Amino acid sequence: MVLERLQQAARARLEAQASLRRFLRGEALLLRGDPGTSLMILKSGRAEISVTSAGGQKTILGVAEPEAILGDIACLDGGPRSADVFALEEASALVISRQEILRMLREDSESALLVIEALCEKARNASEMLEVKSLGSGAARLATCLLRLIEDGGGAAARDRVKVSQSWLGNYAGLTRENVNRQLRAWQSDGVAQVERGEIVILNHDALADIALEH
Repeated sequence: MVLERLQQAARARLEAQASLRRFLRGEALLLRGDPGTSLMILKSGRAEISVTSAGGQKTILGVAEPEAILGDIACLDGGPRSADVFALEEASALVISRQEILRMLREDSESALLVIEALCEKARNASEMLEVKSLGSGAARLATCLLRLIEDGGGAAARDRVKVSQSWLGNYAGLTRENVNRQLRAWQSDGVAQVERGEIVILNHDALADIALEH
């Protein structure tokens, strides 16, 4: 977690300069094309990171969990936001100005290295998602996305449950809602996963991991 890894003095200064904002489900935290005048650190809730084409086709790039850095690229290079970020549920985030971030990076080399590490991790995750969406097997794509959601969610309660709609999951995996529904029904018959009260419950993690390796 970025803030927890910063030196105490740097963390205290950032938190003193930050403002806490709260967001309702579906509300935009960041919008593509907006100026990168600040950086956000998600404190509670989850947020969808996505881009939408001129034709209206949305591609989900990932899901941000608490302590994720949002808007870092635009904040650091001064360019426009490169993606939209919407709250998947009620959320809150610390908002830190670009001026304060740049001042910290100039004065604190250790903090600068931590931010670079976070950027590298984000780039690696983006590359992995591009690889996932190039898989020929829809089942492998869906399994991989479910495993990523479980891993990113953390905590015992999230270990075997994913609370997302089938339409949303289809956008994330690059599949239609119908294909997602068909695959989930097949997995239920095989004892791999089932839909229960709006949640996808993983019944057999090992089997799901094996499916994710299929091409």
